[in-house]
Amino acid sequence: MEISFILILVFFGVIGGFISGLLGVGGGIVFVPVLSSALIYLRYEDPELSKYILANSFAATFFAGAISSYKQYKLNAFFPKEILFTCMTAVPSSILLSYLIANGSWYDKASFSIFFIFLLVLMLVKFLYKSNTSVSDETNPPLSKFALTGLLTGVISGLSGLGGGVIMIPLFTQFLKMGIKKSASISIGVIPVMMIPMILLYGSYDPISTEGSNFGYLLPTLFLPLVGGLLFAAPLGVSIGRKSSSKRLKIIFAILIMVVIIKTIGNIIS
Repeated sequence: MEISFILILVFFGVIGGFISGLLGVGGGIVFVPVLSSALIYLRYEDPELSKYILANSFAATFFAGAISSYKQYKLNAFFPKEILFTCMTAVPSSILLSYLIANGSWYDKASFSIFFIFLLVLMLVKFLYKSNTSVSDETNPPLSKFALTGLLTGVISGLSGLGGGVIMIPLFTQFLKMGIKKSASISIGVIPVMMIPMILLYGSYDPISTEGSNFGYLLPTLFLPLVGGLLFAAPLGVSIGRKSSSKRLKIIFAILIMVVIIKTIGNIIS
């Protein structure tokens, strides 16, 4: 693998890690399109391309979430009960979707890309939507609502390869009426727990086309450079996010999503 190729992955790892810490979305929003382009460059093709994208996105997202969550813990912004109840439904639902994708041929690249764009648009609208009901980081919703949020999160994560923040944070802010900073902290705590079973699942399969360094659909030579970049960027994102206003976070989020939407559409057309 060329040095320039590795450095590009490290660079996007920095961006993904920073976004993970800043917004609590896990970094998958960056990792998915980057891995898609990287795998196409490395001549991976359908019908297994989407499975490689998902597997390695999950791996990079696990590290992004774990590192960001630890930083939240150090800043006394960690909510174990809320995280636990969200994970109780998010994990089994994400495993089910991942199993169906890994064992079937129904989830091709075209449908994957279209669904990914839909999620990005949904996320953008939710973040820009201004609710008439005030939200606050002091809000303490019933734990049952976290379980419902987890169920929806697991389904979306399994289909998209995103870390789950794509649906968690809009639901936390709009449905549970929590502030964006508390929502981000809970989201980033759930994400690494969700990733563990999905990583094990994708790592246990035997792809049709294999490389010497692969573990199932996991390619360490691909996701480890991303991890190298996010190692220091994720804690920095958490620190800046805790100091930033909600309005500023929404503006940053909107700009990022629009860029990724354009990039993903470009991949479909090309």
